[in-house]
Parts: sequence; C-alpha cells; structure tokens
Amino acid sequence: MEPTETLTWDGPELEAGQIRHRVVCLHNGAGAGEWFAHQIAAYDAVAWDVPDGVIPDAAGSPDQIEAWVTTAAAALRDGGVTPVHLVASGRAVYGTIVLAGRYPELVKSMILGDPEVDISIEGYARSLQLVQAPSLVIAAAPHADTDINEPQSIAGGIDNGVFVIIENTAVPAHRTRADSFNEWATSFMTIAEGLHTFAESEEDFRA
Repeated sequence: MEPTETLTWDGPELEAGQIRHRVVCLHNGAGAGEWFAHQIAAYDAVAWDVPDGVIPDAAGSPDQIEAWVTTAAAALRDGGVTPVHLVASGRAVYGTIVLAGRYPELVKSMILGDPEVDISIEGYARSLQLVQAPSLVIAAAPHADTDINEPQSIAGGIDNGVFVIIENTAVPAHRTRADSFNEWATSFMTIAEGLHTFAESEEDFRA
C-alpha cells in the first residue's frame, strides 16, 4: 500500500529534520556514490565502495559475508564518529544485518531497501534476532501480486523492525521513488535520534 501514516516520536523534542549521527550508504560493489546519489544529497550521507573481491552474492556464503562485514566495520571505524545510520539495498542488506548484530556499538539505525536475501541461509533467523538498532525495511511493489515475503520476514524478525511498501514502484525504490523512500528514511532516522537522546538522558539520570 502507499504509505499514508506518519512515523511519530513522543520523546524529547528535536529540531525538524535533525540527524546528529552520520549516514553511511553500504553497497555490494563499485559505484556506491552513483547508486545512492539521491540519498547522499538528501541526508548528506557518505557512500562506501566495497573493495574488489569482497562482494557477497544473494546466497551469501559464510566466507563472503565474513569478509564483507569485517571490511565494512573497519571502514566505519576509520570513517570517524560512530554510531551511524546505515542505508543498504539489494544484496548488501544481509551483510548489513550481520554487521549490525555483531557490532551494535557502530549502528544507530538501519534503512534497508528492497532486500535480496536467501532466507534459507544457515543462521538467518538468528542474525535478525541479534540486531538491536531500530530498522526500517522498504520494499517496492511494482504489481499487486508482488511477493513481499522476503522483506517482510526481515522486518518481522528484528525486534525494532518496521516494514513499508511503496506501491506501483519498480525496484529499487531508493532510486525509482527516491522522494518517498527518503521521506520515510528521514522520519525513521529522526525517531532513532530521539530514542538515542532519551537513552542518554536515562543513563545520565541513573548515574
């Protein structure tokens, strides 16, 4: 269905559109800057090009995922202040999920567009359960009978997972319907910022 509801936050007030943490777009090959051009412009994001030889396929063999996750985590640490909001699409989604579960200190939220994941991968369900960061899964639905089981299972398997469908849209939604994708993503990241601010306030209070 076309998104009609607005994500809301009832915690501490934030300035409109405020996103304090960095936004990093993770790709499964070269050309990340072009692939996420609309997101880089909208969020002042940083794009990460995966090095040659570290490109996971849709099936996500353990060795490929391990290499991609390790390399991506190192890039996030080297890139400056963490945690960050992660944006990923297609085949990069599963590696991003594994990264968030393994290194929760690096990830503030995830925006996952049109995932291409083999849900029969060993450890798939467990990898979702390990994710602590709020996560938004956005799926394009070109037709009324488009199969959305895969992205829906990802959102349902993550504790703080939210699922959004953008109807009458070709894959990938982050390019074909960038305005809608970015509106949802920005709202969600702002909520994650609010949750982070609230958690910090709670920690200060207990201290």
